[in-house]
Amino acid sequence: MASIKRIDHVAIAVRDADQATEQYKKLLNAVHIRTEVLREKAGMVKVAYMQIGENVLSLVQSLEADGFINQHIDKHGEGLHHMGLEVDNLAEFISEVEGKGYRIPLRDEFSNRSEVVLRPRDASGVVLQVLEWKGGSDATIEDRIDRINKLQNQPEH
Repeated sequence: MASIKRIDHVAIAVRDADQATEQYKKLLNAVHIRTEVLREKAGMVKVAYMQIGENVLSLVQSLEADGFINQHIDKHGEGLHHMGLEVDNLAEFISEVEGKGYRIPLRDEFSNRSEVVLRPRDASGVVLQVLEWKGGSDATIEDRIDRINKLQNQPEH
């Protein structure tokens, strides 16, 4: 049976990642790790990674007018978009979840991770991104920050 190892990150949908970065630095003394532009299956986004204590917060801005983040903001306003959960074996997790009758609407493969997204209706209204890091898990927040700084989150498709 696959197991959830930890909450990997929390993602906040924002209209302006740069402004939100400054806001979280001022409000929570968050430390900016880096900002990058990603092409995901769901569209182009700008992501600012922040460290808050032993945790990673992702501030996600859509770079497309009709992108999934802007659609979320239009419907719900800025705020929590998803929670990222790290598993020890994503293939096993997928098999178990589908075996229980749940659908997985999005699967994506990146140079540094594999992931799936579960529907919010199956998780009390929360979008769950379930991922497995290629090369294994990070032991400390410092290792996690090092991974964020070194790796490019490029899609493999």
